[in-house]
Amino acid sequence: MTLRRKIRWLTWIGLIGCLMAAIPALFLLRQGMIAERGQVAAALVSSAEGLLGDLDRSAASGAISADEARERARQALRALSAKPFHVTIFTDGVLPPGWPALDRAVTANGRFEPWGWAIGAAGDIGDLDRDFLVEASGFLLFLGALLVLSWPGSLFLSQHVVGPLEALSVRMHLLTQGRTDIDIPGCDRRDEFGAMARAMEFFRRAAIALIERDERLAGIMNNVSEAILLVDSSGRIEEHNPAAVALFGVPAAALRGRTLSSLFAAPDCGRVDELLADMDLREDMAAPVRAEALGIERRDGGERIDASLSVSPLVVQGRRGFVCALADVTDRLRHERELMRLATRDRLTGLPNRAMIESVLERAVERSRRHDRNFAVLCLDLSRFKLITDTLGHQAGDALLQEVARRVVASVRAADLVGRIGSDDFAVILEEIRDADEAAAIAGRILDSFDAPVTLPGCEHYVRPAVGIAVYPDDVAGEAEDPQALLRAAETALYAAKRMGGRRHAFFRPELAEQARRQLALDGDLRAALALKQFRLHYQPKVSLIDFSLEGFEALLRWEKPGHGMIPPGEFIPVAEETGFIVPLGDWVLDEACRQMREWLDAGMEPVPVAVNISPKHLRNRSAEDFRRIIDRHGLPPDLVELEITEGAVMQDLDHALAVLAALKAMGIRVAVDDFGTGHSSLSYLKRLPITTLKIDRSFISGVPQEREDAGIVSTIIAMADMLGLHVVAEGVEKTEQANFLRHHNCTQVQGWLTGRPVPADAACSLLMERLREIA
Repeated sequence: MTLRRKIRWLTWIGLIGCLMAAIPALFLLRQGMIAERGQVAAALVSSAEGLLGDLDRSAASGAISADEARERARQALRALSAKPFHVTIFTDGVLPPGWPALDRAVTANGRFEPWGWAIGAAGDIGDLDRDFLVEASGFLLFLGALLVLSWPGSLFLSQHVVGPLEALSVRMHLLTQGRTDIDIPGCDRRDEFGAMARAMEFFRRAAIALIERDERLAGIMNNVSEAILLVDSSGRIEEHNPAAVALFGVPAAALRGRTLSSLFAAPDCGRVDELLADMDLREDMAAPVRAEALGIERRDGGERIDASLSVSPLVVQGRRGFVCALADVTDRLRHERELMRLATRDRLTGLPNRAMIESVLERAVERSRRHDRNFAVLCLDLSRFKLITDTLGHQAGDALLQEVARRVVASVRAADLVGRIGSDDFAVILEEIRDADEAAAIAGRILDSFDAPVTLPGCEHYVRPAVGIAVYPDDVAGEAEDPQALLRAAETALYAAKRMGGRRHAFFRPELAEQARRQLALDGDLRAALALKQFRLHYQPKVSLIDFSLEGFEALLRWEKPGHGMIPPGEFIPVAEETGFIVPLGDWVLDEACRQMREWLDAGMEPVPVAVNISPKHLRNRSAEDFRRIIDRHGLPPDLVELEITEGAVMQDLDHALAVLAALKAMGIRVAVDDFGTGHSSLSYLKRLPITTLKIDRSFISGVPQEREDAGIVSTIIAMADMLGLHVVAEGVEKTEQANFLRHHNCTQVQGWLTGRPVPADAACSLLMERLREIA
């Protein structure tokens, strides 16, 4: 029953109760009125007796006569009679039957003995019914009015008291059903109902926030890829998300109440229990603890997986537990292992890479110090590796590296470590060697393994490796005890072996490191020298043996270093070639030679060709258009410029060289092969070269005419050039008999100290002016 009905019923019950209580009240009222009349009648009798007594005493005293006393008594008693009361005297002393003659009355009587009279007093109660009816009618009218007024009162009470309570009750019922999209009435009221409504609105909003948070948490729990479990303090699972079911392969119903550690592989169960116990003992409730690579044997027959476990503390209403998050890290660990392999292994050869070699070297140094024993580091690289990749392609280069790795591994001991530390650089760590001779013997075996050629697509290639050796601690001291310094020491020895011609090994020596540091410093000085304009060009005349006239110059680079004088080209050109600085330096030489020729032409000199040397690296890094732009910058006729290249420069990248030389020749630029006869001289490749001039190397000229072999080579080169229609220039002519031999064999253009040493630009200008006068 609702509160509204209860109040209405209470109202009606109250009214009925009032009505029921009014009936006895009215009855008692009537009885009281009757009793009151009876009391008045008795009082009248008593008053009459008192009056008669007074009159009797007056008669006895003689104040009045007895008759007069009786007459006065009758008059007085008549005066006492007044409706609704009647007072009667019976002188005979007897109340007659039927007295009083009233339908309904209350009576009282007395007897005055001195006179023998009977006094009777009667109160008529017939009029009491009328008064009683008036009283009862008024009361009933009031009760009726009260009944009528109770209905609006009940409505008012229902609307203003019960109504708000019912509305709040309905909203509370809806809230308990999860209905938060409702309004709470009465929040603006200033009474108790308003306070209740505002409190309920607060709870409604809090419920909305809780529901939203629960939905978000449920969404996260149900959709997150990680398995999340709520575990009590004893390690039993209380809640879990679908990802946990998928991770463990256990039905959802079987997870609840199960101990967490029982879900892991047997070797890791103890780790999980220790993790939970450690977390339970910790006072720091904010910091989670983690365990990696925990094995899970899937209960659905799936493959074993690895998981990471993160445990965080959870306290709910004073009860301690844990939040456990698990992620499948099987693929990640597999990838990490693969990344570790890639990070420490060379992908092509499968050998350890430089990072792993350095790490092993660190441990080798520690073991060597601890056990006082020697070990050695060997560095090896290949000759002309770039030539292979440029001519045969990178696949051939990869095949070559794989074969080199196989042969090196086969040449060393099983305990030795072979690694690839660069594009064509390898390192070998030889632990537990007796002395340097044992390291040299192993290096010799490595070199011997390359006696047989390596078969590549379309050809066989002979590898000419060089090996550098650093022995710890005998040959290495000081800063070289650092593992990286050990590698640098072996690489320094490798460069020394390469300078000795390759196919040999060399040990590290301190002076080699000093030489390497000087070369490094020299490289910096070279770059500064170009910026500070310290380079100069000297010009060596090319002279005709017929009339000894000037027919051209060769531009030779000189370095005038402040405080050091003139630096010979042999000291800095190899460093520039090795560091790559030769490319911008070669551009500057060509540009400076063209600028000087332009200056001579503007001064009215008769033009002669000027030859400029182009290094192998310079040729590989420039196109014919690059060279032509430098020449056109100064507005020179192309036939006044001759570019000299070596046979080695052509053979390092034959296709590129042929393309550049053909384009240069098509532009009208002269091309000469310098140092001809010292490299791969043969008609098979010479006829393919788009060149204009052959320059015979000074090493052959120095032996003519006394050395029959040199004389035969020179005469053959001259005949071959004549057959191919090429101009011939002999270098290094220092004696008259050499000039006579060359003239006799139809080589008419020479350069050397016999005909003129290299001179600065102003001296070369003087030679041009003298030539101009001779022509005039």
